[in-house]
Amino acid sequence: MRLAILCSGQAGQCHAMLDRVLSAPDCAELRDIASSVIGRDVAAWWRGLDEAAIYANANAQLAITLYQLAAWQRLAACLPQPPVVVAGYSLGEVIAWHVAGALDAAETLRLVHARARLMDACLAASTPDRSCMALLRGRATPAMRQARAAALARHGVAVAIHRQGGDLVLAAPAARLDALAADPDLAGADLKRLAVGVPSHTAWLAGAVAPFGEALAASAPRMPRFPVVAGVDGALQRHGSDSLTSLPRQLAEPLRWDGCLETLDAMRADLAIELGPGNDLARQLELAIPDITARAMSDFATPDDIAGWLARHA
Repeated sequence: MRLAILCSGQAGQCHAMLDRVLSAPDCAELRDIASSVIGRDVAAWWRGLDEAAIYANANAQLAITLYQLAAWQRLAACLPQPPVVVAGYSLGEVIAWHVAGALDAAETLRLVHARARLMDACLAASTPDRSCMALLRGRATPAMRQARAAALARHGVAVAIHRQGGDLVLAAPAARLDALAADPDLAGADLKRLAVGVPSHTAWLAGAVAPFGEALAASAPRMPRFPVVAGVDGALQRHGSDSLTSLPRQLAEPLRWDGCLETLDAMRADLAIELGPGNDLARQLELAIPDITARAMSDFATPDDIAGWLARHA
């Protein structure tokens, strides 16, 4: 068994996702850490958010991180052997360093909290309206790609993430994405707006790079127990110091998730589990690598189910 762990990004959250984390006895320490980071009881904070507020950048990043820390704690106890690699998508790349043992839970939550605040500060300073992201699906001919590139340039929209199969995640202030969607050169395009309120992985967030790098350096990430895939280029990272370059960079540079999938294939991973929430990365991985079997933590009701699935594929 060669297991890969996938750490999800934003947009898959829902109110119910923290139900177990906020009540389970084995998550008490995580709740205490999260409460300390935000300066109030984490259960009261989360339950007091309305449906729109759970998608606000700072709320979403902290909640998704807490969810994944609990998911990894649950999963790690079931593993007969360590994973061979971990890859994180956007926010998930920070969490991936925790999964690999380079950051503890408290450090991870503090860094994510700081990361979100720094991102939001860039947004307030550089854009007059709400920023957004969108997924542009579908393969394109060379002529279509040229027309799309011209449309992106006309409307000042950036490519934030290159995904498998030619799909692109775009980022820009909302008004620019509105104009792009109405452009005749994109007529009929499969363009889906995402519930992410900041233009991640673009130059709009350049102001967050240096201060986040300083915060990360203060945590002194340790040697990971297994490699972490770098989002910006798909490279394997085997030293804690590698994170000091890759994690700040990915705030303001586009991600090559397509390259990350190629790296997972090169690592000969044959099983993968996505921490969630959601299963988008698991589905992408199975499409990209026919010989891999991927599942999300939400596919399993109990730790026994996880252990049984792993045993059947050992």
